[in-house]
Amino acid sequence: MEVILASKSPRRLHLLQCAGLAVEVMPSHIDENPRKGESVPDMVMRLCQQKAKACAVEDRPIIAADTLVSLHGEALGQPDDLEHAKHMLQRLSGQRQSVLTAVCVRLGFQILTERVVTYVQFRDISDAELDIYLAHNDVLDKAGAYAIQAGAASFITQLEGPLDNVIGLPVRQTLNMLKKLEQPL
Repeated sequence: MEVILASKSPRRLHLLQCAGLAVEVMPSHIDENPRKGESVPDMVMRLCQQKAKACAVEDRPIIAADTLVSLHGEALGQPDDLEHAKHMLQRLSGQRQSVLTAVCVRLGFQILTERVVTYVQFRDISDAELDIYLAHNDVLDKAGAYAIQAGAASFITQLEGPLDNVIGLPVRQTLNMLKKLEQPL
């Protein structure tokens, strides 16, 4: 099956290709700023739906997603720079956080949206470890400034929920939504 990925995320692309889908990348460009008083769960749902609707393709399923790290109800998106990334990781050190990914699958006027949550517990991380991690990992395009599939795996002491959700796309849920749109896989 051929789908459109409304994201430039190489991790989402890789996950979909590994699931056997032919993927064309057509990133959506929307305003991703939070709205006043908006909760993290509501924000990821809104953003993934806006991304899916911004894609003009009508003849193939569109997959859009948004991932945010939530710490005590505050959204941690992508860092602005390495200093901001270090500050985020210092805040996450020793903390349990929620990683929320909302996925929207659209085909014409049919739209399905689902949100998945994975809980991640970080151990205490020293500033020296953070400096080494930031020197060797590209973190500026990652929610919460970390990649579980890379060096940040060593920070994690407990994971409750799907690993692929933390990477950026809960594949099983995405494939189930495609099936619901009555598209043969």
